Amino acid sequence: MRVDGGDAGTGLFAWAISSPRGTGAGYRFSAPTRGAGVERVPDDDRLDGFRPLLEAGDAVLGYEPTAPEHGFADRCWVLHTLRVDGRRVRWADALAVADRQLADWPFTLSYLLFDDRVRPAAEVEYPQLGAPDRACLARLVEVLARHSADGPETACCFAVAAIEYLSEPVAAHRGRLDEALAHHDADPSGCRFPAHWWPSDRSWFVLTNYDLSATEVFGPPALIADLLTDTELEAVRHPPIAEAVSGRPRWPEPRTERADHPTHE
Repeated sequence: MRVDGGDAGTGLFAWAISSPRGTGAGYRFSAPTRGAGVERVPDDDRLDGFRPLLEAGDAVLGYEPTAPEHGFADRCWVLHTLRVDGRRVRWADALAVADRQLADWPFTLSYLLFDDRVRPAAEVEYPQLGAPDRACLARLVEVLARHSADGPETACCFAVAAIEYLSEPVAAHRGRLDEALAHHDADPSGCRFPAHWWPSDRSWFVLTNYDLSATEVFGPPALIADLLTDTELEAVRHPPIAEAVSGRPRWPEPRTERADHPTHE
C-alpha cells in the first residue's frame, strides 16, 4: 500500500476501510497454485496438538505459544519491509529521523506506529499487514532451513488464523518448509497467508498475527540469535502480544527534564 508522505493519515485510514480485512469479508484459504506437495489436512487432524489452541476464543487473530509447556526457549520479531521512495529502509532508521526508537513503542508492531510524528516525508510503502512481504519471507525461510531437520525440505504444517473460519474448523495444509513461498504467491495480498507454521518436530513456531506488520518467531536460542544478526532481515526483541499495552496506539510524549527545581529554606 502506497501513501503519499503529505497525507499519510488519510491514506492509511482509506486503506484500512477499503481492505478486505477492514470490511470483514470472508476469505477462504485455498491450496497454493504452486508446490504440489502441499495438501489440505482433514478437519479432525489435531495439527500436532495445536488445533484446540488455534481455535480458542482468544486466538482468533493468531495463537502466540508463550506458555512454558511449549518449550520454546527464545523468541523475536521479524519486521516486514518498509520502503521509502522504492528503497528498503530499516524501521530503526526511519524512526531515528524523528528522534524515536522502537524500544519506546509499548504497543504491538504494525504500520500504525508510523503516525504523523514519525512518518517519512516521501512516498511510503508501509510494511505488509498480516503476512511477510515476499523478500522478507524468502530470507526467513532460508534462516529457518538452517535450523531445521531436513533443511528446506522439512515437513511443516501451515494453518490460518481462526478469523478466516469463525464457524468452522481452522483450515490447514501440510507440505515442505520451502513451500511457504507458494502460499505467498497464491495470494500476494497476504489475505490468505497462513498465520501459523511450524515443523513436525515442533522445534520452532512462526506466527504472523492477522493485524500486525511483523512476524513472531519462537525457537531455540541459536535460531533467534541467527535472526537477530541477519543483515537481510530486521529482527528485534519486543514484548509479546499478550504483554503489549492496550488502547489506541500512539507514541508516548518525549521525556523532558524539568528546568525548575523546588527550593528548600
